[in-house]
Amino acid sequence: MNPDQEFRNVIGAIQGFSGRSHADKIRMFAWLQHTHFKKERFQTADINKCYDLLKFKKSNTSHYLREMEGRELLKDKTGYYCEGGFQSKYDELYGEHEITLSVRDMVKNLVDILPELGEQDIMREALICLRHDAGRAAIVMVWNIAFYHLCQYVLKHKLAEFNNRLPIRYPKKWKVADLPVIAVYDDFSDQMSEREVIEVCNSSGIVTGDMYKVYVEKLGKRNSSAHPSTIHVTQVQAEGYIDDLIRNTVLKLTI
Repeated sequence: MNPDQEFRNVIGAIQGFSGRSHADKIRMFAWLQHTHFKKERFQTADINKCYDLLKFKKSNTSHYLREMEGRELLKDKTGYYCEGGFQSKYDELYGEHEITLSVRDMVKNLVDILPELGEQDIMREALICLRHDAGRAAIVMVWNIAFYHLCQYVLKHKLAEFNNRLPIRYPKKWKVADLPVIAVYDDFSDQMSEREVIEVCNSSGIVTGDMYKVYVEKLGKRNSSAHPSTIHVTQVQAEGYIDDLIRNTVLKLTI
């Protein structure tokens, strides 16, 4: 993904950003010059480019930059740069934690593990949510990846074991004539719940006991995150969720 498109995604993940004042927008654009665009110094034109990329109406950018001089921004003969205290404040609000960087490294490994490029894109979008305090959305996205991956693993490597174990694990749930026979991916969601799929995988030995515990715990947290509630998922909680789920399920099931 090119830096301009990733910039749009970063801003798009910040709830209500389009309604912020010009001063607040310029503060964010200034901080991103260093952290996203990797510039030591920036000019008025660099801030205006951010407006253009987002198709936002510009204001008097030069005026706002001058107003911030000596406080949020400093300036030398080569251009503007963020003052240290301001930089630290925005790093804390919007920067990446060490575990987030660890999770980002996992994305590189997923290129060879996830069966479809679409799943890799979902992971990248989840990390954008993660960086900008949208932990609930990140959890839902990453659960979808992990469950999809489990189903694909079953289809490619353990389909007979799964179908043979299904009537043993759930002997009274279906009549014999209605017993599900899994053949393609959609059969999982059409005929079974996610929890039932996980239970059969555990009962048949497709996943280990430790992996089963991770799936069950993470499914419960996904359910809490997906439904309206007053529970707020912090960035650290979401990071731990992703790290545990990807490391201890997806990376252990090679397709």
